[in-house]
Amino acid sequence: MSWKIERWLSGVFPGKDKIYSEYRLLPRRELAVVAAAVLDIALAELLSRRLLGQTKEYEEFLGLNGDGRAPCGSLGARIQLALLVGIITDHDAAVLRSVKNIRNRLAHRVLCDFNSPEVLPLVVSLHDLFLARSNKLIDEGLLGGTKHDLELLRPLLTSTPEVGAALLLAILTVYQAYFHRLSETVSRIAPI
Repeated sequence: MSWKIERWLSGVFPGKDKIYSEYRLLPRRELAVVAAAVLDIALAELLSRRLLGQTKEYEEFLGLNGDGRAPCGSLGARIQLALLVGIITDHDAAVLRSVKNIRNRLAHRVLCDFNSPEVLPLVVSLHDLFLARSNKLIDEGLLGGTKHDLELLRPLLTSTPEVGAALLLAILTVYQAYFHRLSETVSRIAPI
């Protein structure tokens, strides 16, 4: 096997009891980069469990061999493929794309934060997407809590960059737990 990037379950995933504590002390911009990287390699690992074919073929296709030129070697491509092969939902794809966009803005600008004019609209959009998803899961009885708890954060996003970082940390925590559960159920696509 020529897998050269980090493995999510055996190397990066801190375990279901330490997901939050592993990342909570990271500086805000670093959190954005690391959160996207963690979700990226988690998707890569889930996709590797799903794709049919020889190991070498899907490793090269997903960029697991470290080749950044792979057709599905970027977070955006992995989100799209995970959606197309039924690993994630449309709503999950929207949330993950928002995380990717926030990461890109914070990683490619020198003087910005979660409440900077070029990042804030992305953070607000992420908040709204996550709020809608959470409320839907609460309505379906799949998640505990009250429907409007996250709504309290929205006004603070403008003035307090730590709130945007806390939102991202919450999303990273939820999606790592979600992907951990998925890892036990994702199976190879059956050949025709």
